[in-house]
Amino acid sequence: MKKYILISVFALISYSGFSQQLKKTDDKLDMAVLSLDLEGYEMASIEMKQELNLTQEQYAQVEQLNKQRYEKLKEVHLAERPEEIQKKINDTTDTALSTILSEDQLQSYFELEGRRKTQFMTDVVE
Repeated sequence: MKKYILISVFALISYSGFSQQLKKTDDKLDMAVLSLDLEGYEMASIEMKQELNLTQEQYAQVEQLNKQRYEKLKEVHLAERPEEIQKKINDTTDTALSTILSEDQLQSYFELEGRRKTQFMTDVVE
């Protein structure tokens, strides 16, 4: 019986040690991102351009909007209630994006952000 317990413990240790070696990484992507000298708003704008298939005109507007948003978010850290201010900034950004993006692009943006909004700002006001 001791023999089976010892073999089981050894197998468990071997399995856990082996599983730690198997990690899926995207080191090439990490190195590519780190090699670029971009600000946060620029990276967000580039990602939005690729994921949402923005036109050049939309991209210029989104880039300016992201720059303003990131500048405001930097100031939030000094505030007393940063969560409330961040929510206001996000709501303002969402409203501005709803005038720039099509409905499909806006839905894709919310999915990209990890927020699934079923209502737009105009639906909430009504």
